[in-house]
Amino acid sequence: MIITAAGRSTRFPPNKLMETIAGMTCIEHTVKTFVGLNLDIYVVLGHESDRVQKTLSARYDDDLSFVYNSKFEIGLSSSVISGIQAAGKAYDYWGFCPGDKPFIQPETVDELMRKLELKKPMILAPYFMKQVGHPIFFSSELAPSFLQLTGDTGGRQLLETYHSETLGVNVSDRGVGIDMDHYLGSKDDR
Repeated sequence: MIITAAGRSTRFPPNKLMETIAGMTCIEHTVKTFVGLNLDIYVVLGHESDRVQKTLSARYDDDLSFVYNSKFEIGLSSSVISGIQAAGKAYDYWGFCPGDKPFIQPETVDELMRKLELKKPMILAPYFMKQVGHPIFFSSELAPSFLQLTGDTGGRQLLETYHSETLGVNVSDRGVGIDMDHYLGSKDDR
């Protein structure tokens, strides 16, 4: 699993990943979703990397591999590429999840992984109420396409390109679609 946690948090500064929810930071909640699911976890760092890594290391040190993206300022594509390069070619699939997705349930990820193993699609994506969410799993056969990404784009571009080869899985977990921008924005509206 590649968790992108390098962004500058421009919509909700100083760093939405460090916002506290129920006694833990957003990034800790996101990582907690994947710990214990028999996955190798790569956390791609950039903005405030020392602070984010220190927070995660205190709780999950033995469960994570940290990757520093020195080009994080050019956008999401650089974090995706950094994660893929760190994970290498040892995997049939790469799972991606932004670090600001603290509400995904581990049971949902487990369900997605079972579908992935059974069906072996090019791409597997969860949907809640017809909206695509995370984590999204991509076949490592798509490495050349990922390595061509530029700017602030990630796997969504590949979802469009390989739409006919994507297995969409309807889930009952609304957390697949809620990120911290949505959560913090709704708090501001109260």
